[in-house]
Amino acid sequence: MPRPRVTNQLTTGQVAKQLNMSVGQVVSWVDRGALPPPSFIDNNGVRYFDQGWLRKAQETVKVKRVSENN
Repeated sequence: MPRPRVTNQLTTGQVAKQLNMSVGQVVSWVDRGALPPPSFIDNNGVRYFDQGWLRKAQETVKVKRVSENN
């Protein structure tokens, strides 16, 4: 049976590329609460993220990287 396609949602791999992080880092940051929870998790445990989530995550990562450089 084919998997349903979720439109307008990003996968963990796509989010990791956008944030310049590894998939493992994204998952770890989400699990620790450093990043918000995924927008949607399907029945198979696949995480999906919307554009609003990505904007919040980009700001969080930006702040974190600036504070590390100071």
